[in-house]
Amino acid sequence: MKMKRSGLLLFLLLSLQGAMAAGSLVLDPIAEHVAVTHLSADEKIAWELNEVLKPLADGSGSVVHPWVKAGMVRLQGSSPSRDAIRHLLEVAANVPGVREVRSEMSIRPI
Repeated sequence: MKMKRSGLLLFLLLSLQGAMAAGSLVLDPIAEHVAVTHLSADEKIAWELNEVLKPLADGSGSVVHPWVKAGMVRLQGSSPSRDAIRHLLEVAANVPGVREVRSEMSIRPI
């Protein structure tokens, strides 16, 4: 199935917006018309975090909302164990462009 460039861009931007929690990065309306290659460094980090953390969070029963500012990442949400949180933090720290990762995750037993 071939997706038109505008459809792919919209999909990527919607994924990026979904990755950003309230109070984090906000896309302005013009961003809908900007190619993904023209995203800011923080927007690229947020998009990549969503790509790598969502499958891990879903698999572990965690809920995670990344917040990015100047390469510093805060992970907010909850997880069933310290080990799951530790793994999410390690994965986030390995995303290109991330300078620091802080946890605001809480443990929520299943």
